[in-house]
Amino acid sequence: MTLWSRLFGAGEAPRDLVADLVEDYRAEAEQAAFLRLHAERARYPQAAETLRRLADVETRHATWLRERISVLGGTLPALQSVPPPGGNQWERAVSALQAAQRKRKRLIEQIAHWDPDEPEIVDLLRRIEAEDTTEQPAYEHLIMRSDPHAID
Repeated sequence: MTLWSRLFGAGEAPRDLVADLVEDYRAEAEQAAFLRLHAERARYPQAAETLRRLADVETRHATWLRERISVLGGTLPALQSVPPPGGNQWERAVSALQAAQRKRKRLIEQIAHWDPDEPEIVDLLRRIEAEDTTEQPAYEHLIMRSDPHAID
């Protein structure tokens, strides 16, 4: 619950911690799968290597969330296998960056919501958000090094 809601009693709809973590897990796991598919289609080995490294980071985040969900008695969702959007490496890199930004924005919102009521969860979310922030330049580098007019 946000500070203002606590102070003024403004009503937010009650939130479910496990549901939030399940949604975070889904986003992390699907991003990892997307990055792996993107790596398979990469034109250059260094781009594929960067994409696999980013996928490993997202997989690690999904593992942390899966473990926390399990401890809390939650059920993991079925994941969708969606082919990478875009007709070339540049479009896929832009799509991956946008997905990473949406995930990070959601984590920041959840940190604000669950702090200080759930300190362990907040620490986990902060750790994930910090790693995502550290990896942001890798996405930008992939975009800058890709040709937006190339066709796969």
